[in-house]
Parts: sequence; structure tokens; C-alpha cells
Amino acid sequence: MKSKNWVCIRAVFPALNSETLTSMGHAVIVISILIVIALLTQCGGGSQLQVSAPPLTITTATLPNGITGTAYSQTIQAAGGVPPFDWTLSSGTLPHNLSLSATTSNALTISGTPDTGEQGVVFTIQVKDSAGHIATQSYTLSVLLQSDSLVLSPASLDFANELVGSASAPLIETLTNMATSDLDIANIAMTGTNAAEFSQVASTCGAKLAAGANCAITLNFTPAQVGPRNAAITITDNTAGSPQGVSVSGTGVIGGPNATLSVSSLSFGTELVGTTSPAYSITLNNYGTMTLNIASISAATGFAEADNCIPSVAPGATCAIAVTFTPGGAGEVSGALSISDNATGSPQVVSLSGNGSTNTPPLTGYCFATCRQKTEDTSECPVGAPSITPGSAGTYPCGPIDGTVPVDYSRTCKFSPLRGVGHCVTQ
Repeated sequence: MKSKNWVCIRAVFPALNSETLTSMGHAVIVISILIVIALLTQCGGGSQLQVSAPPLTITTATLPNGITGTAYSQTIQAAGGVPPFDWTLSSGTLPHNLSLSATTSNALTISGTPDTGEQGVVFTIQVKDSAGHIATQSYTLSVLLQSDSLVLSPASLDFANELVGSASAPLIETLTNMATSDLDIANIAMTGTNAAEFSQVASTCGAKLAAGANCAITLNFTPAQVGPRNAAITITDNTAGSPQGVSVSGTGVIGGPNATLSVSSLSFGTELVGTTSPAYSITLNNYGTMTLNIASISAATGFAEADNCIPSVAPGATCAIAVTFTPGGAGEVSGALSISDNATGSPQVVSLSGNGSTNTPPLTGYCFATCRQKTEDTSECPVGAPSITPGSAGTYPCGPIDGTVPVDYSRTCKFSPLRGVGHCVTQ
């Protein structure tokens, strides 16, 4: 028996209402046939469905509660974007004696030993990448005097890879009441960025959970697009640690090869003519079930790339493309990074832009000693003094920040001994 080669049919239909249905007549039958064909060919899981992942997201949807006097350390993870990253506490305050780590990576640590009992502390974490993308995530964290009487197991649920549009096998979260009295459950809900893609398909948890008893929540995962998808089960109850949360995650994939880029555009700001900018790193992900074969990667005039992607990227793997900007003359420069491969949508394109300058810009008086702080330091970076460009381009520690470029290597900022010297910025 000969095997059949199925082909996905892609169509765009107008919005349907009673008026258009009447006027379209037999077209409705044609639409129905096309829908049946799409279902039979399983287009939802094929290589034709290719939706780019968001450029930058925080994938950690919830944080566990802490206990006074017990060391606390939890990691908040970001996906996508262009390193290095700038993490901040954008609203609220952390529980007493907890702090954020100083990092420019895509993982932030909240750590410390909380010493004060606090209920429902709400705060928001923000991450900004070097291309200007921003992602935020709000958290609610309690610090308990002793272990919570409601125990959740496992601590997180990971559905791993699942075809876009297809429902996963179920996973089960168990709730156990360790107290000596009944526990009141007010609500169990899916929350977080991709909550709609995770469903409660069954639950044995009612309004009350008897002392020493347990109940189970059964969930499945139906990804709407490729890439990491994240949410949380949030349980509201009458315990001291309410609301409790369990992170749930999964990755949307497609049948065949896939090419998903961490960004769709890069802006290098202003660079002196004849000098080379710091490199921006773009991540190429293969959220597919087959190997991504890459024929070529090229950058427009004025830009250059170096990569570890050619000749191929395995299913579920990533590679990096470093892009730099070297203006040959004054004025705005635009172009593109082009990737030719065997995935749908080839060639994949990232828009590139920058501005060449022949002027030596004056200093502002400000300098960066870290990617997180800016301070005025007129002794090291006198206002109006000319900047001095290094003879050979080095590696900038933070890259362009807030539209300024740290081009001055002749003077340094000294106000942050923990992170070493910084660099003056220009007007």
C-alpha cells in the first residue's frame, strides 16, 4: 500500500454572521470541506503552523513560601531576548531579609534567610534585555512561622514537549492536609501568562479537605504556539500560606523542523565610523521534531555575524548568532540578518539598524558601573569633555543602555567596587 503525502491547506475566512452566511450560499459548504481537510491532514501539528515565540518572557510563574529562620533561595528564569539582561524590582518590596542577586544572565536568584513572618507580600520583577524588550511577572510570597499545613506535591509540573494544538497526557497535582482540622478550599484556578493553555480536566478537591486527607487535580496542556509556555495552579484556602502556587510548564513544538528567533529586530544605536559595536547575541531555537538544516547565515553591509548554527540544529536545541555593527560612514544604516534553512518561512529575517557618527560625542557626567546603576561622576566623566574611543574595540560589559553607548575606555567609574570599574557615557 502506498503511503500518502498530506499537504496542509492555509486559508483566511471572513467573519461570518447571518448576513454573510445568506449571501455566501454554497461558499459555506466549501469552507466546511476545507475545515474537514485541515483536520484530516492534522495541520495543527505540522510544519505549516509556525508562530514566533514572544521576544522576552519570564517563565517562572510562581514562588514557594518561605519559613522564618530557614534559608530561602529560588530562581526566576527568563526566556528569549538579547543578553545581557537588567533585572529590577519594579513594584512592591521583598519580604524582610530577602534580596535579588546581581546578574546580567537570564536567571535571577531571590535569596536570604527571612526573619519576619509576613502574609501575602506582593511584588513585581522586571527584566529588560539589551534590545530594549521588557517582561514583568508579579508574585505573592508569604513567610510562615512554621511549615504550611497544606502540602502540594510535586512542587512543579512539567509537560515537556507537546505538538501545538494537541492535548498532552494528563499530569496530577496532589494536595494533602497535614493539619488536625478540616481545611477550607475557596478556589482553585489556573493563573499566569499562558493559563488558557493548561486545563483542569478533573478534580477530587471540594470545598473542604479533611484532616490527614488528600485530593488530586488532573491537568493537561494544549500549547497555542511554539516555545516555552508557563502558568500556575493557584489555591486559595484558609491556611497561613494562602494563596499557594504550583508552577506548570511545557513547550509547544511542531512536526518537522522549526526556526524561531529570540528577536525580530536589533537596533545598535550610534557608533563611531570605523569602530565596531559590542556584539548582540540572537538565539535560534528549533522547536520542531526534525533537524533544522541551515544552508547560510548572512548580514547586510555594515553588519557582521558569527555563529555556531551551521550546518544544523537538533530538535529541541538552540544555537547563537552574534551580530556586530561597523558603520562605514555617517548616517543611518539599515539592513537585515538572513537565515536560509529547511523550515517553513525560510529565509528567517532579523531587521538591523544603527547610526554612524563622525563626531566625538561629549560626556554627560554620568557613568555606568553595572548594568543596573547609573551615577554622576564628574571627576571621572566631566560634563562636556570629549570622549576618547579606544584604539581597538573591546567587549562592553553591558552594551547600549537606555539609548546611550559607553564608548569611553580612558576614564572609569569607581563608585561600585563590588562590580569593578564602569564606563563613562556620552551625550
